[in-house]
Amino acid sequence: MYSVEMPLQLYFNTEEPVAIKDVADSLLAMEKLAKRLPIMLSQLSGVDIDRYELSVQRIESGSLIEALGMLVFLSTPEQRDALIKFLETHPMGKPLKYGLLTMLVLLLISDSYKLLTDFTKDDAPSIQGNHNTIINLTADQIDVPQETLEDALAYATGGNRKELVRAAMGVTKPIADHSNASLHVGDAGSNVAIPAEAMAEVPFDANLNAQEHDLPSQNVLLQIRALDRDKTDSGWWGVLPSVVGDKRLKIYFEDGVDIRAIAFRPEVHADVTVTYRADLNHATMVPKHITVSHIYPAERQ
Repeated sequence: MYSVEMPLQLYFNTEEPVAIKDVADSLLAMEKLAKRLPIMLSQLSGVDIDRYELSVQRIESGSLIEALGMLVFLSTPEQRDALIKFLETHPMGKPLKYGLLTMLVLLLISDSYKLLTDFTKDDAPSIQGNHNTIINLTADQIDVPQETLEDALAYATGGNRKELVRAAMGVTKPIADHSNASLHVGDAGSNVAIPAEAMAEVPFDANLNAQEHDLPSQNVLLQIRALDRDKTDSGWWGVLPSVVGDKRLKIYFEDGVDIRAIAFRPEVHADVTVTYRADLNHATMVPKHITVSHIYPAERQ
């Protein structure tokens, strides 16, 4: 096997003490996050990487520095030479070799924070804005089109998103919930960073299991596809064409809703709430069921 070694250094800028356990957790999480780096590196360089090894070079206290090294293995000397050429004869020059992996790590972490806040539905303008900035800065510094970098990121973050988000949160655990803390590529002077205002928006205590979200709609067409005139909690199925398309969903009724007003009508207008189930491993929320709160009389439709 032929190999190329690349450094990876993160600077955790914080005024508060960092717990030893959190540093250990961060390093273990980095191992899980780092397995996505060869995927991105292959996408960007066009070189097939067979495997990798991650090692710790040094840890510095104060504002924490984690300096690591990644050894990537290639099957032929031609593949090794192609990767070295990508790293060292790049328009950005040799310095690219010493910042590329760290920039990609920061991009993975930033993308994970965006996924997490999208999932929890928290308003996080600093995370979204800074994520766009990191993409632009990284694409500029490694001299690739932004679309190429975004494609590589999407390819690397596919699959188990829960694992990705947990790993990203684990890497930054040393400064989770610290005031005015930030994360930088290489050192505190780096302009490729997740600043304090973005870190403050990260919901580190979020539940990563599937969550439900209720979205109400008023006076919408509800088509009845199956019913049980004797029950309000089973046997009812319907479609909301203007809300969820042609997907058939189970129907429930709030207390006080008279199902006799709907029992002999194939379609009605109603006030409803659609319950969606979201999961980090799915890009969209999936509608699960309908709850009817009000049925409009036929003559008023």
